[in-house]
Amino acid sequence: MNVAAEPLSRQLIRKMTWKVREIAGCDNVLYFPIVHFIEWVLANPENEMKIEFEIVEPDEMIDTYGTTNTGRNVIKIRNDVYERAVEGNPRDRFTLCHELGHYLLHQPESISYARGRIPVYRSPEWQANTFAAELMAPMHLVKNMSIEEIMVQCGMSKQAATIQYNEIHK
Repeated sequence: MNVAAEPLSRQLIRKMTWKVREIAGCDNVLYFPIVHFIEWVLANPENEMKIEFEIVEPDEMIDTYGTTNTGRNVIKIRNDVYERAVEGNPRDRFTLCHELGHYLLHQPESISYARGRIPVYRSPEWQANTFAAELMAPMHLVKNMSIEEIMVQCGMSKQAATIQYNEIHK
C-alpha cells in the first residue's frame, strides 16, 4: 500500500522554502546552513515546535540515512550522515534538508494510505526531495547559474544540482 500526501505543487513547495530561508535570515544567501538551522532553530529547547533531533548509530538505521516521525516530532539522522553534513558533504546536506521537508510538509493529518499509483505531486518522497532542492538552490538565486556554479555555491551534489537546474529551465 502506498502513502499519499496532500497535493503540493513545486511552486507551493518553493514558497514554503522561501519562508524557511526568510525565518533563518538566509533569503538571499546561496549556501543554506542546514546544520546550523537544525541545531539552532529546530532543536533549540526554546523553540515552540519542540522537535526532537536524534543522531543515532549507523547500526540502528542500516538501510536508511534519516527518518522523520511527525506524529512524535522526531527527526533521526545516522551519525555518519550527520558528521559528513557538518563537513559540508552535499549528499548528506541534502538528506538533512529532505528530512526537514518531511517534518514541515507531512504532519499526520496530511498523510493517508492510497491504493494503486499516486500522482507524483502527492508522493511524500517527491515532495521532500523537491523541498530539499528548493531549499538548497532557490530558483530566484540560481536561475542564471550553471550546474557547476550551483554545485559549488549551494553545496549540492552534481545529480541534485542537475535536477534542480533542469527543473528551473523547463
